[in-house]
Amino acid sequence: MRLTGINRRHLLLGAMAGYAVRPVWARADTGFGGKRGGLFLAAYGNEGGEFGLAALGQGGGVVWDLPLPARVHAAAARPHSDEIVQFARRPGRFAAIVDIAAGQQINRIENAPGRRFNGHGSFGSEGRILYATENDFAGARGVIGIYDAGNAYRRIGEFSTHGVGPHEIVALSGGHVLAIANGGIQTHPDMPRLKLNLQQMTPSLVYVDARHGQLLQKVRLPPSLHQLSIRHLAVGRDEVVAIAMQYEGATGDRVPLVAMHRRGAEHVQLLDLPEKLRRRMKQYCGSVCFDRSGRVFAVSAPRGNLVTFWDAGQGTFMRAITLADGCALAPDATAGAFLVAGGAGDLVRVHAVSGMVDPLLPRNRPMVRHWDNHMLAAGM
Repeated sequence: MRLTGINRRHLLLGAMAGYAVRPVWARADTGFGGKRGGLFLAAYGNEGGEFGLAALGQGGGVVWDLPLPARVHAAAARPHSDEIVQFARRPGRFAAIVDIAAGQQINRIENAPGRRFNGHGSFGSEGRILYATENDFAGARGVIGIYDAGNAYRRIGEFSTHGVGPHEIVALSGGHVLAIANGGIQTHPDMPRLKLNLQQMTPSLVYVDARHGQLLQKVRLPPSLHQLSIRHLAVGRDEVVAIAMQYEGATGDRVPLVAMHRRGAEHVQLLDLPEKLRRRMKQYCGSVCFDRSGRVFAVSAPRGNLVTFWDAGQGTFMRAITLADGCALAPDATAGAFLVAGGAGDLVRVHAVSGMVDPLLPRNRPMVRHWDNHMLAAGM
């Protein structure tokens, strides 16, 4: 995802030393009578080279604003708790534990020796165990780090992702099964943005038993699509998994970028998109998210300023909207509705069926936050 107006890759890291909640520029009504419920948590960078995590209310107002020392990626919500875990941008060295009721960082996880966080994590059903995608860079393999949330997030083990370059991880079957997107791309923290094996990529969607990491199923794409990196996942009704991908081959190749899968099926279902829109995606999907009903999902393509919406039951494209550098997605409280945030600072509510788009942030706001790749709906 890109920032409009500044280069996010060159924003100053570590611009802030503290973690106190920053005064907000707006305290608009959250839509929930001032209560915490219904927050949308979105990471951002700003023109001053600062990074943070903001909690937004239903109306788009900032409820609290937490500075962070570096750019971050995605967050995982701990069940039965006010805690979330916000992961650093991959390859990341830290994950911040945040109390969203207070808007404060209460703990921090550092990467284990020889490991780097890969931007995503997921909790088991009871909220006691956190599973994080990590890179074992010396072994050129993916692992899932296991953390005991009830014991200050102490790392208690790991198991293999049965692939290379894991990114997003999601829980199914009440948290007993984990689906892992193995992007297939080998990287090394000494060369953090260099892709080392593009000709030998082997992306896969993997299902494992969360209790001990036993491989339950591994699904690969056709050999002709071996450079199609499986990156982001979302779980909908009847545990259908929506898949957003990024293509590492030639820019002119005509390849699908969105897919679905149901555990047990031999192949992923590659979804069709009108060619004009597929070209606009520029071979890159940034995020995927289901609505509250689990029947409609959204896939963002920030390089093409495009967000697409899909009917999971039919496996068909519904519509698309244009939003500058639009990437971060979260389900709204209403079925078929989403919040979408963009790198240019926009935040909109989209109704996927009607196509109605409601801007939520004023154009004359004094501080522009350049929203990053992901957004988390919490307390709804």
